[in-house]
Amino acid sequence: MFVLTSIHDTLKIVPAEFRKSREEAIKDEINRKYSNRVLHDVGLCMLVHDLVEIDEGYVQHSEGWIWVKVHFRMVVFRPFRDEIMVGKVRSASPAGVQISIGFFDDITVPAEMMPQGCEFDTTEGVWVWRYEGSDLFMDLDEDVRFRVLRVDFLDVNPPRGEKEGVKPPYQLVCGINDSGLGLLSWWGE
Repeated sequence: MFVLTSIHDTLKIVPAEFRKSREEAIKDEINRKYSNRVLHDVGLCMLVHDLVEIDEGYVQHSEGWIWVKVHFRMVVFRPFRDEIMVGKVRSASPAGVQISIGFFDDITVPAEMMPQGCEFDTTEGVWVWRYEGSDLFMDLDEDVRFRVLRVDFLDVNPPRGEKEGVKPPYQLVCGINDSGLGLLSWWGE
């Protein structure tokens, strides 16, 4: 679910940060720049893990800040294919279900990845699994176990003039159509 990613960057340390230790100022700048941001084909950056190498800083002509070349490792959220995770049902529509794991909400279970016998109940606005004569409702805010099928990255910078619907830059496409997956309440203790 979490991986360490090695990153090289040149960071700007402003004079207000000079009161801190060198490592603390650099870590704060890395976290400010990268935390809670998606790196294309990498994942969702969480926080800096450690500093591997710090070059000496330099000041460019007519600037008051220091530029520092840094090699660091970042903790990144990027689940692998077929990983089993647990989240909460955030919303439901005839197209499928949206799931949240608290810090990440762009998790989709398409309708075709629901268990066999599942259908969307338009009056309740939830999915219902009709299994052996029982109606098992997939209510909102219920805990759900799911399998990661695909990790999708989207280039969110379309060419000028194109208008698209709002799509997340990083999304997990998942399924709950295997044994043991779905709402935790379906499977009991």
